Amino acid sequence: MATITNRGHQSRASRHKLKDKKITIYAKINKTGPNGYPVSAYTPIHAGKLWAYVRQTSGGEFYAAMAEQVREEILFVVNWRADLTLAAAQNYFIEYKGAWYDVQRVDTYEGYKEDIQLYASSMRTPTANELTTF
Repeated sequence: MATITNRGHQSRASRHKLKDKKITIYAKINKTGPNGYPVSAYTPIHAGKLWAYVRQTSGGEFYAAMAEQVREEILFVVNWRADLTLAAAQNYFIEYKGAWYDVQRVDTYEGYKEDIQLYASSMRTPTANELTTF
């Protein structure tokens, strides 16, 4: 006989999204190249890699973004970080499994300091000259 379990008794923490993927978040900076001209470069905003929950956007999320004329293909959820701000959302880029994603929107869920959702779309892979390290 099958047992029916009530998941309503689970703690709030056990119902959180499982952050089991490793990502690196980059910020786009402007610097001066060797020839004196300004160039753009990508630099990590943290040391190492971050744990994240990763999934493709649902059909409803995808079409809602398209209605706003924004392309959002993938969702990354990371723990709250003070260095991820809404104002600089267009300057963030994520590297996940060798693919690069351009962050379109940062959602802090009503300003709570728990999780941050980063909605992104795919982009070209930067060249080695465009990457910097700490």
